Amino acid sequence: MEVLLVLQKILSMFLIIFVGFFAYKLKWFSKESEKHLTTLMVNVSAPCLVFASMAGQDRNPLMMGKAVQTIWFMVAVLVLFSVLAIFIVKALKAPKEDRCIYRMLIPFSNCGFMGYPLAEAAFGEEGLFLMIIANLSFCIVLFSLGSFLMIYDQDVNFSLKELLKKIISIPLISCVLGLVIFFTNIRFPVMLSDTMSMLGSMTAPLSMLIVGIQLCQSSVSRIIHNHRLAIVTAIRLVAVPAATFLFLRWVPVDPMVFCTVTFALCMPAAAFTAVLAVMYDRNTVLTAEGIFMSNLFSLLTIPVFAMILNAWLLHL
Repeated sequence: MEVLLVLQKILSMFLIIFVGFFAYKLKWFSKESEKHLTTLMVNVSAPCLVFASMAGQDRNPLMMGKAVQTIWFMVAVLVLFSVLAIFIVKALKAPKEDRCIYRMLIPFSNCGFMGYPLAEAAFGEEGLFLMIIANLSFCIVLFSLGSFLMIYDQDVNFSLKELLKKIISIPLISCVLGLVIFFTNIRFPVMLSDTMSMLGSMTAPLSMLIVGIQLCQSSVSRIIHNHRLAIVTAIRLVAVPAATFLFLRWVPVDPMVFCTVTFALCMPAAAFTAVLAVMYDRNTVLTAEGIFMSNLFSLLTIPVFAMILNAWLLHL
């Protein structure tokens, strides 16, 4: 894998963030645009991306077994780090209203939008396939457990019905349906498949535009002087993937599944965190700052972990 290819993929995400940033500065986007783009991404483009990805996969018994392993281990590590994030953020003594954002930044990575091209560059077609499966598991945890992390110990007035409505959402349902499509080998007509692929391809750009709009409402000095954000970024980019690597080495798991799940946790903070911040009316500025900072320093950490995992595979 060429390190330059990894850097190019990360930098392309930055460029889209800056498009959103300057478009908001030039008033091409209004504050309301953030919610409109979020609604479009969550309810249309993201579900289409899931359906198109799952319907287009070839299946064989070996790959099906690896897919099941990927689902289980991805869910396990996300749940583990989500629980740990509650205690870590409490130890950081973050303001109560911001704890939910810090909790989200630690376990959830951008394993879909950045993970797909980087996994293919690092581990080939098999790595890409397993990263798609890992991202599907990630989305299910994000829109269920992630919703809980957003409201835990916050002053919320959601009724049980409203909470269930937020958790049992279109993204969560689409991810579950995506697994059904994959395991039942459902195929769509070519015209419908092409339409979903085109709509799904909007997901990553839309998420980065949203981050750019949110980032425009912040300042460089605010980001630099936020020591909690620096600590959380270090945990997200170094501690989480390193702990995953050490943990999975002692578990009987397929080597490629091991590398894919670990590499998925190497990605910067999930762009979907910005979406949930909008949905739950949380601190979107802090969310954008966290995503931006983790993307910036991932230029250093992702190539390092990619080389470590490739070296580990070669020495098996």
